[in-house]
Amino acid sequence: MAAAAAALLLRAAGRALLGRATLLPCAERGFSDCGGARWAPARPGLPVPMSSPLAGLSRPIRIKEPPKRKPVDRWTKKRALFGVYDNVGILGGFQIHPKNLIMGPTWLRGWRGNELQRCLRKKQMVGDRMFAEDYHKLNKRIRYLYKRFNRTGKHR
Repeated sequence: MAAAAAALLLRAAGRALLGRATLLPCAERGFSDCGGARWAPARPGLPVPMSSPLAGLSRPIRIKEPPKRKPVDRWTKKRALFGVYDNVGILGGFQIHPKNLIMGPTWLRGWRGNELQRCLRKKQMVGDRMFAEDYHKLNKRIRYLYKRFNRTGKHR
């Protein structure tokens, strides 16, 4: 009984010290004209409705704005050289194909495909001339990719 009385007395003393409970300030949404994030409230006088999840927050929330647009370099190497071999057939009398101007390994010139297809093509074209260790590694990679492609992916 004495413990319950002491708890009531303590609760009453705490209420007397605190006085009336003040309402929490309303968080407000706001946007600025500068980039990046901004701490609300930015537009005073426009409170958040009570149905909002932001209603009754005691501290401002961080509002992220979309990033500014980056300037695009129109003369990168890729863009500048786009279509550079398109007129080889017209000017060369169709004697040479643009894929013949590509430098690189023979099994990759003018060819597209995934890694398994690339390894199979390499084995077929230059497998008989490869060193034993490289040939063994290529076969291991083909075995691994074959299992992987058959177990996962859109093509199953």
